Amino acid sequence: MKKFCAHRWRLKTACVVAWMLVFALSAHAGHLKASGVSAGGSITRDLQLREFGMVFHPGADGYLGANLLYFPLPSQSLLSTDYGKHEGYVLRQNFAGYFAEELGKSGWDLGVLWWIERHGWDSEDFAVFPNYGKFSLIRSVQTTGLSIARPDLNLGIAGGIQYTNPEYVGKVYEPESDTLYEWAAATWGPISAQTSFHHSSFRHARLSLNLESKKVLGGKESGPLTYLPNIDVAIYARNCDGEDSLRLFWEQNLIAQRLYAEVAVYFPDPALRFVALKYYPDPSKVISIDVTCYRKSNGDFLWGGGISMPFVRVAYNHADDIENVLGLRGTFVLQFHFGIEKIRDTFVGLNGSKATPMMTREIDTDENVKKQRREQREQEFNESRRKSNLQESSSTNSAHEITATGIVWENAK
Repeated sequence: MKKFCAHRWRLKTACVVAWMLVFALSAHAGHLKASGVSAGGSITRDLQLREFGMVFHPGADGYLGANLLYFPLPSQSLLSTDYGKHEGYVLRQNFAGYFAEELGKSGWDLGVLWWIERHGWDSEDFAVFPNYGKFSLIRSVQTTGLSIARPDLNLGIAGGIQYTNPEYVGKVYEPESDTLYEWAAATWGPISAQTSFHHSSFRHARLSLNLESKKVLGGKESGPLTYLPNIDVAIYARNCDGEDSLRLFWEQNLIAQRLYAEVAVYFPDPALRFVALKYYPDPSKVISIDVTCYRKSNGDFLWGGGISMPFVRVAYNHADDIENVLGLRGTFVLQFHFGIEKIRDTFVGLNGSKATPMMTREIDTDENVKKQRREQREQEFNESRRKSNLQESSSTNSAHEITATGIVWENAK
């Protein structure tokens, strides 16, 4: 009994210490700024195209992704404006889908895609219907389009539109209206490119070199080619001045496609934005353990990290969240997520190098293939049945001969 009570006491003490640590860290959380919420639209549009670029490979049959972010402590998502600080909640929920199918026997794959995200800040926590307070901003961003690819040539092109719809914009934000953008993308081997426009106004251009050899894309499973880097260079048009900004991102395999380093640098200010070490227990990249360091504009560094599992992700002060969730920092994030891609009848996590370690079943879609496999199964069954009958007949005949021999032997006696 004493041991049981002591164990309960230690458990309660550990829980109290953990909660004290949570509240201590949340007390130093950086407040959300109105400018960060306003910039969420352009960040989301770029993030959706960046994610599609990782999905779109000739031979990719589909992708499903979904995310819902939850911030357990309201004190971590305070909004800072000229009127003071306001308690509220950050919203970020999104869905992504891409499906491709072969056009008859032409060798071309036709695909359709739809990325949608709803995000913003509101005075009350909600899943569907916001409160629309005086300092709220709720926005939805959609990216949709078509793709066509030739897997045998490792070639593909895609294009479509992006639509930004501000549901409600409070008085502390820059005015917004519904806006339509156009985008296009192309990929050939390890090289891919993107661009987007607002009518005739340039918005961004991206060049990606996916040099790392990946087994899931028909590359090497190991060796020097798997240590080649993945480089992403993007140029963005600034809204205020005529000078464009450039983002350089470098991903480097360090150990057996399980430990990776990531670096992001922004120009014209040659400032390191963030670095990260990400460990994946399996090269499919379904599970990860991350340590990140984000550099603020004043030169201070913010350390953070997180753990991602197949359906849940827990993180604190993670550089990816600071980059992509309205500039929010110093916060705990609980994320319910799903993301898996289908390439050549195998499943892989987003940007993974090998198939997931799970059993998969091939699904036939071509009627001729179905017929051939059905006939093959029937032939194998009939052959097995014929062999079984022959064995039974042979066994019966052998037993009869032994009996008959015995009878003849008795008669001779």
